[in-house]
Amino acid sequence: MTYEAMLQKLYNLKGSGLELERVVHALGDPQKSFRAIRVAGTNGKGSVCAFLAQILQEAGFRVGLFTSPHLVHPEERIRVNSREISPEEFQAQFERIWTVIEGIYGTESERYARFFEVLTLMALEYFRAQKVDWAVIECGVGARTDATRIVSAEVSVLTNVELDHTDSLGKTIAQIAYQKAAVVSEGGTLITAEHKQEALAEIARECRWKNARLIQLDLSRLHAKSNSWDGQRFDWRVWQDLEISLLGNYQLQNAVLAIEAANALGERAITESAIRAGLRKARWPGRMELLHTNPYIMLDGAKNPAGMRALRAALSSLKYERCIVVLGISDRKDAAAMIHEIVPIADHVIVTRASFRGVDPEYLASLIDGVPCTVAPSPESAIKLALTQARGGDLICVTGSLFLVGEVRARWKGQEHFCKDPH
Repeated sequence: MTYEAMLQKLYNLKGSGLELERVVHALGDPQKSFRAIRVAGTNGKGSVCAFLAQILQEAGFRVGLFTSPHLVHPEERIRVNSREISPEEFQAQFERIWTVIEGIYGTESERYARFFEVLTLMALEYFRAQKVDWAVIECGVGARTDATRIVSAEVSVLTNVELDHTDSLGKTIAQIAYQKAAVVSEGGTLITAEHKQEALAEIARECRWKNARLIQLDLSRLHAKSNSWDGQRFDWRVWQDLEISLLGNYQLQNAVLAIEAANALGERAITESAIRAGLRKARWPGRMELLHTNPYIMLDGAKNPAGMRALRAALSSLKYERCIVVLGISDRKDAAAMIHEIVPIADHVIVTRASFRGVDPEYLASLIDGVPCTVAPSPESAIKLALTQARGGDLICVTGSLFLVGEVRARWKGQEHFCKDPH
């Protein structure tokens, strides 16, 4: 099987679901070969994972990192000590997992297997083969029925709960919180920055049910000190002058979640110097990622109204002249609410669509009032148009969809673009 054929087969797995416990048992329970942290939430979970993995790595551990979605190619999702799995290793893991699945389901394997399930199994098996000490696992859309549920985590993080994926998780904050609170394991510890009472009620109920400890962060003890294109400094409780390179004031909350999760692990090797270095060195592509200066070109994968609101707030503290927003939104998203959040800061909007699951840009344009708006047929043409309009101190902000961000990032860096499904 060629790499391309393997990838096509993987992307096309849309079955009814595997009996995951049966499959991992047939694999020899790779998830039991390392200690784990699971991270769930509507926004920010990938950044928390990046901070945590880097902190553990700075403390001297061998660390596996499993995240989703990918921006350009699926190997991004599986890393050990910051290195992506190679395409050859990725294919080898797929073939190993698929052989085990076929041993159980035979010719009906594709009727049951799902893309994210198989990818999760591949990550767990790879982490065992790589002999990692810790694995940082990002949940998919939910947590209760998510494929990562087969991993028992000593410490779990629930970043926040917002209205997103309402078609699968529920229509209310309480219903979505019920799904995401399941990230906590029996007898484990759950750390959250969520403050909405309807969400906290579900989170507390889940922790009581599982005899787990709940730590709710008091963010009044978080104090921002400086914020520029070079990064941010802040104080947290007794910690002074912590530094992160990630942009966006919302990353401060993600950083303190990672600090408290790292402390909750009880590892003596996780010293203050490891935490400081991990925060400073952590990177997370596609989230307020600065590609270029003069003019500034930023990529941000805000993909729901809450993400757009956070992006708008973060941009308000950075210095630039005009803001040109390159906007593309995926289907099944609340486009009107997202536009309502981001358009007020724009001097010009260029709407376009990613090559996969993009909403018609003409429709997006019809929702925009009050600022000049131009339709571009492709992300490449949108960036070219933005560059012709931008002056040295201006900001070109590409946002609205991780598909769009991944496509622009791949073009900018001269990479082939493989992303077809982010889940």
